[in-house]
Amino acid sequence: MKKNLNKKKSSLKQLIIISLNYKLILISTITTSILISFISAYRPKLIQKAIDIHILYKDFLGLKNILMLIIILLFLESIFHFILLYLSNVLAQNVIERIRILLFEKLLHFKNSFFNKTPIGKLVSYSVSDIETITVIFNDGILLVSGDVLRIIMIIIMMYTVHRKLSFLVFITIPFIYIITRFFQKTLKKTFHEERIQASRLNSFLQENIIGMSIIQLFHKEKEEYLKFKSINHKLMNAHFKTIFYFSIFFPIVEIISAVTISIVIFYGGFYAKVKPGQIIAFIFFIYLLFRPMRQIADRFNIIQRGIAGIERVFSILNSSEFIINRGNLRFEKLKGHIVFNNVHFSYIDDEKVLNGVSFEIKPGEKVAIVGSTGSGKSTITHLISRLYEINTGNIWIDGHSIQDIELKNLRSHIRVVTQDTFLFNDSIINNITLGDPSISINKIEKMAKKIGIHNFITSLPNGYKFIVKERGNLLSIGEKQLISFLRVQMHPYSVLILDEATASLNKELEKIIYHATDLLTKHKTSIIITHRLSTLENADNILAIDKGYIVEKGTHQELIQLNGYYAGLYKESFNKKN
Repeated sequence: MKKNLNKKKSSLKQLIIISLNYKLILISTITTSILISFISAYRPKLIQKAIDIHILYKDFLGLKNILMLIIILLFLESIFHFILLYLSNVLAQNVIERIRILLFEKLLHFKNSFFNKTPIGKLVSYSVSDIETITVIFNDGILLVSGDVLRIIMIIIMMYTVHRKLSFLVFITIPFIYIITRFFQKTLKKTFHEERIQASRLNSFLQENIIGMSIIQLFHKEKEEYLKFKSINHKLMNAHFKTIFYFSIFFPIVEIISAVTISIVIFYGGFYAKVKPGQIIAFIFFIYLLFRPMRQIADRFNIIQRGIAGIERVFSILNSSEFIINRGNLRFEKLKGHIVFNNVHFSYIDDEKVLNGVSFEIKPGEKVAIVGSTGSGKSTITHLISRLYEINTGNIWIDGHSIQDIELKNLRSHIRVVTQDTFLFNDSIINNITLGDPSISINKIEKMAKKIGIHNFITSLPNGYKFIVKERGNLLSIGEKQLISFLRVQMHPYSVLILDEATASLNKELEKIIYHATDLLTKHKTSIIITHRLSTLENADNILAIDKGYIVEKGTHQELIQLNGYYAGLYKESFNKKN
């Protein structure tokens, strides 16, 4: 319990620290809130004077002056309320912009393992809806709570100056309000937490189902997924109903206490104390002004709790260390591509080894193939070269240097990867190729496209190189996306090329173009090829056969066929499937 409390304080503290970057807006907002508190607390005292002095003694001139002052103060209070609302929104949006930038910057450097275990829907929820709760924290939370506290203090002072005994009668009710407020605050804390959990589940479910809609439709699972969605949505609705129920009880109770307090003041002031009419009327206003912020403070504390429930998840990411530690200080303009694995062990999950003491050498400019059954660890080896994951034990060297000694960004700048599942951004073809690099001109792209043999394909599309491929390149086929990725790789200098099932799922027409592009890309470059099409590996300089995380065979295609072992079995199986 104490740990959770410290966590909440820490999240709120971090939020306030970020808001201090905008001191001028923050100070202006606080100053405006103080002015509003003073004006609203001073008005009942002016009304009391108007009744007990100017109306009672028929002082028309004095009454006119005091009424003009009340109107001016009301006008100023309205202006200050506008300023407060505007400034608090400006502050909130500045803080939101800052946190979104910090969050995205953090996500850009996270390990792949973080994204493997965290649903995309949750990350989207954290980055959008949870961050938006900051607006609520500022607009309806921290700043207004501070203003309400100031207003209560001012009202108490003003009540005391109007009539001491009536003030004490009102003060007696304050502990009851506090007890009720604390009770509802603790109760609502649980319901707000449940709301955020169910909202996050709904976001994750929607994200997953939208991405996998084709699978749902192909396997006729629309009804099952509909029922799952209905269940999750119903749980979210119930969580909201609980919150509504408690609010519906709380506010009427506060109104009853307020009405009882006014009745006591009128009764006591009218029969047992020498109280003037203006003082009783002033106290009716005071009670209204006192109970309203007290009720609002309870409401706003709950709003803050709801906001903190969301912001805690955001700061849980901002405060996490789910990134590859970059201690390397070596930088190279070009690498030869000499890769050595020495007794490398790796596991995605503890006690579930994926690689078991893997050792091999790839000489500069060599074309090396890695083959094996699904799940044997082929792609894992390529992920480790790029340091998308960290090895458990062992060493990986490039050009005689440990990859951990090379600055991470510099290391990855020398490695290019083409996979079967090519990712394209919702942008033009040219922007997907350049990736924002202004040094790559359209002339260079067209020249290389013609060399690879895909220029005609691109120009056949509407708007050619300016064709928008839509989200994940969904307007293109798998093979067409691979062609774009081949061109993209060629336009960015590299020392090591990794082709991970890059020739899978191709028709014969595209297959010829891709094989031509592959020869061009791998020429005089250290290349690692992962493929199930073993018939394409006859020209590989070396082949590593991997099974259950162990390298079981090494050699050229002819050597491994003559060995008649694991690779030969895979080759025969592949040949039979082809026939």
